[in-house]
Amino acid sequence: MKQSSKKFPGVLRAWSGVVAASLLAGCGGPESLPSEEPAAAAQEQAQTGAAPIIESMDAIALDSELTARTRSLIRAKLAQGQEHQQVPVVSDSGQALVLNDQGLNGDERAGDGVFSAVGDVDFVTHRDTQDRIRDFQARNPQTPLTFATFDNRVRVSEQVLTPLSPDIFRPGVPIPIFPAGISHAVNPKNSLIITHPNVVNDPTRTYDPCTNAGNPNGVWTFNHLMREMASSYVSPANLTEHWLRQWTVNQNINGWSVPARTAMTPRILTPWPRVSGALDLTRSPFKLVAIVNRLDLGGNAGPSAYASGNAGELRFVFAAVDRSSGTCGVRPFLVIFEYGVPHASCDAVRTWARGWLNLSSSSMVLGSSAYNTALANLTQQVVMRNAAPRKPNGSAINQIRTNEEWLRYPWELREFHLMGSGPSVNRLQGQPTVLTPGDSHNDTAVLRNFINANTSAILANSYTVPPTYPTAATPFLGAFPWISSVTDSYWRASGISVNEARHKFSFNTCSGCHGRESRTAFTHINENGVLSPFLATGMASPSTPFIVQDPVVTSVSRPFFEIQMRTQNLDSVANQSCLARAFDRPMLSAH
Repeated sequence: MKQSSKKFPGVLRAWSGVVAASLLAGCGGPESLPSEEPAAAAQEQAQTGAAPIIESMDAIALDSELTARTRSLIRAKLAQGQEHQQVPVVSDSGQALVLNDQGLNGDERAGDGVFSAVGDVDFVTHRDTQDRIRDFQARNPQTPLTFATFDNRVRVSEQVLTPLSPDIFRPGVPIPIFPAGISHAVNPKNSLIITHPNVVNDPTRTYDPCTNAGNPNGVWTFNHLMREMASSYVSPANLTEHWLRQWTVNQNINGWSVPARTAMTPRILTPWPRVSGALDLTRSPFKLVAIVNRLDLGGNAGPSAYASGNAGELRFVFAAVDRSSGTCGVRPFLVIFEYGVPHASCDAVRTWARGWLNLSSSSMVLGSSAYNTALANLTQQVVMRNAAPRKPNGSAINQIRTNEEWLRYPWELREFHLMGSGPSVNRLQGQPTVLTPGDSHNDTAVLRNFINANTSAILANSYTVPPTYPTAATPFLGAFPWISSVTDSYWRASGISVNEARHKFSFNTCSGCHGRESRTAFTHINENGVLSPFLATGMASPSTPFIVQDPVVTSVSRPFFEIQMRTQNLDSVANQSCLARAFDRPMLSAH
């Protein structure tokens, strides 16, 4: 039977005097390795209002037994340079806690740099995590397990994972809590970016518009996604046609004139078969090329550029096919359905992550019947009608984005949201492209002034790109980024004070990420399912960096570890106690 904290009356009185020695010191946990990049993130984020960066944490069990819900004193120290008085975390029972250094609510000494509160800790899962680390090390003695820290896709440090001794799991003893994702446990082709032919051509779940092979009502078809997104007010066919016809006329979005791409009519709408005048969605000219798990866009540390929620996003990538010519085939017109996964609680997010991690198990053959069934069970949780009752139409869709040059050169990116309420719900309306100014602001004093005025926030991944700047009369956030040249597609301006801020700002834009800042030729997944080198390098070997030379300061090269970041995140969320999510760093990203 559990007992109250009175069982250990000296713990709350004496813990502050030993915290410096106990927090992760000599008790296992990560052992620092040399940094691969200058780890300036902590100092840069200290004054910006960004989420606190936790350096170390431990918990002292106040009950007589260590269980999956043990009342404990939770203590944390922040990275050097952080200036916060409160640190929000989520306990392992799902309770929102605020660790404080104000001498309140379990914090004994104000201003000593130790933040604390009393909450529930899942020591069962935490102990299992240590056993799992130990088991992986025993089976791979020549490959030390590590845990990396990332700053918006750049690996800034890496630490050896050292499991805690079983003897430390006792009441009244400081037990370190630390993040521990094992990248080796994740096969990214199975669990992150899925393009295998036996998946995207699954005859029971997909449809090929050129050959008419497959199931036109399958759960991974364009038809199925649009039908589940629609409401009783507007039919799926009308929803689809209204969306596509936005390309046929000039649009005004946030004060920008978005020019029509009239080839939409002869290339997509006219060849599309109709039934009683309405588009026949069972003959949709969009072919599946990828299913993508973006769990990394979630987390308790803060949302990404999109409101993806704690479990990130699920994405489907389709390519348009050309029925207007004599030969039918995929064309460079990509449509990405981006769903916010509607799981919020710690346990629900962990269960979601475990489902994806299980796809990497040795018993799962990529593209097999068992694999595809397991994958469909995951995707259906998100795409079905009323999966997110509080969002328009009850659809979990966050946005649909497109990337194309088939209708007109140059490459153009657009973004659409479900808008309205009541009968006006079910309209996919063109919206500004997140974090990306209008193209005419590139290489201007306006851009220079914005980056210089927001340098600290940009470096801390805590900024936004406002609709207007510098005055309410000047549209700033853009609506249709164009990419005419890979070598020229990045954001810059003479007089920007800190090039690292310029790079981060540029990299977070649609055009910078799909261009020079990631050495990418327009698409990260193209119409044939081929990945950009930025992604493909990590798919083959997550520990191999993809190196990109800075387009402005050419002496600077950045090694990106995109897939290592995603694999580590998936394994960590799937296997660790929820309290470990407090170490997550928010990633400001649209991609």
